[in-house]
Amino acid sequence: MFVCSILMYHDVIGEIWYQLQMTAYPPVPTTLPNMECELGRWMRQEIVLCVPTDDVIRVEPILSNTNNFQLECNMSMPLEISDATPLVIPLTFIPSMIGTADQTATIVFKSDQVCIFIRTCLY
Repeated sequence: MFVCSILMYHDVIGEIWYQLQMTAYPPVPTTLPNMECELGRWMRQEIVLCVPTDDVIRVEPILSNTNNFQLECNMSMPLEISDATPLVIPLTFIPSMIGTADQTATIVFKSDQVCIFIRTCLY
């Protein structure tokens, strides 16, 4: 919980003071549409990240399953997201076996300012 106050002054009424108690919750993960393809082939979809503020945010991509998935970006460098241009990151799925076992992944775009969770349900 974060506590802050707002102080306003009016010439007639005088000083008005508000104390605010704010609570932030972790973001709800975004679930991507299922990806499905034949063994020996691959499928791609795009992840679009945008920021609703005027700030530029740098995020570090973290991919939980690099055996079956690839983010087509430099994983060792932070990615910049700005409000002017949404960041589009292709995600490639390459199945390694028949069925869904061990072929799911979680993608996290992490920074000091925000954390974006994306859950994949892929076959």
